[in-house]
Amino acid sequence: MKKNRFFALLLAFVMLFSQSVFAEVTIKTPEQQQTEVQEYSNYMQKKIVQVYAHNIADNYYYGVEDEELLFAAICNMIDEGKFDINGILKSMLGTLQDDYSEFYTPEEYKAMTEDVSGKFSGIGVTITDNSNGVLVLSVIDGGPAYKAGVLANDYIVGVNGQSVVGMNSSQVRELVVGAIGTEVRVKVLRGKEELELTCVRDVVEVSQIETEMLNDDTAYIKLLQFTSNAPKEMETLVKELRSKSVDNVILDLRDNPGGDLNAAIAMANIFISAGKIAELRYKDESKNTFLYSENFHAPNFDLIVLVNEHSASASEFLAMAIQSRGAGKILGTKTYGKGSMQILNRAVNGAGFKYTVGEFYSYKGQRINTLGVTPDIEVENLVISINEDNFQKMDFEKVPEGNIDGEMTLALEQRLAALGYMKEADEIFDDTTKDAVSRLQAVLGYDITGIPEIGLYMFLNDYDYSQLDSVIDLQMEAAMKRFR
Repeated sequence: MKKNRFFALLLAFVMLFSQSVFAEVTIKTPEQQQTEVQEYSNYMQKKIVQVYAHNIADNYYYGVEDEELLFAAICNMIDEGKFDINGILKSMLGTLQDDYSEFYTPEEYKAMTEDVSGKFSGIGVTITDNSNGVLVLSVIDGGPAYKAGVLANDYIVGVNGQSVVGMNSSQVRELVVGAIGTEVRVKVLRGKEELELTCVRDVVEVSQIETEMLNDDTAYIKLLQFTSNAPKEMETLVKELRSKSVDNVILDLRDNPGGDLNAAIAMANIFISAGKIAELRYKDESKNTFLYSENFHAPNFDLIVLVNEHSASASEFLAMAIQSRGAGKILGTKTYGKGSMQILNRAVNGAGFKYTVGEFYSYKGQRINTLGVTPDIEVENLVISINEDNFQKMDFEKVPEGNIDGEMTLALEQRLAALGYMKEADEIFDDTTKDAVSRLQAVLGYDITGIPEIGLYMFLNDYDYSQLDSVIDLQMEAAMKRFR
């Protein structure tokens, strides 16, 4: 009986408890649910903006207050009448007082974070921001841009009929890359002339290093850009040069816009023996860090580093480190003067933004930002106007001989070299000549045969070369003289 009474009381208690619980449950209307979702969304939006503002203010090297950034965000929302994280980030970054804080759309951010040292579908050019627009620093041999006739020192002013004047290099790059096999029309400014060239996008193999043995003892190394795999390429090359007992190395950083600072640090470890190489300084001075080379077997090259006014960022870091440690001599003209470091962040919507978090100094405390690296040996290249009177005269009765060596080949090559399609002219019609002719034929819209026809000779003969300049590389000559 007691047992049955216990179970009866327990069942009554459970039923009473259940009724009280179910009595508290209410079904919310769709409007109530929508209100709750909106309130939570508003809370998260405020939190996201607050976090971004706090992180930027906490780390921005030159100093900014949270309130300034939040005010910029509020102004953007009032002006636009909506919450747009892209617009808010742009507005906040616009309050920062340096030229290297920047916002990127999701597409631009994806392009920024691609490993350009591998394979990608594009046209095969290295570009950089310039006061006159986007400047082509180099063109990959055999790539789509090369075949279409794009040259180093061209300015890109249009892509597919759209003006890109005022855009930065990242924005232009996003317009240029695309699916393999598709065409992209690139308008370039060359001197005073605008040309529209059609490139067929393709997989581009990117190597950041060009090298040449100038003689048995001297190697020339051109480093185009600091990318993630460039140090590995350089390390392999240096090992090869040491195995050949090379004594002299000319490292060319001219026109190198920089890139990955970690790659520059790794490069310094290749050329500089163990010890301090630089100092990184941050807003929070307790985070300041000395960087060290850990290479106890650095090569004992007689090293000359070539620099100019377009050598920037990571290029300046490497030149500074080599100079301050006495690992080599710097030759050329004063560098660009970008000694600051940026951090790249990804936003919640896939966009990105970067801002300055510090500056790098030599380990002796020498500042680079805004000042640049002053060469140990200052040499300027000589720029002269091209004098067509110095060219071999064209004899149109003999132009068919232009592809069988001799004076007409020299006349052809001198003009191709003046236009930038060749480095040097001689009387020998070889694959280099044929390649240059093919690229000019692409620009002119002729059939691409590599064999010059009368129309091409007429174009070269009538061209006004007075608008062009020729650069005599006195810096390279000075470097070579130090090894004689």
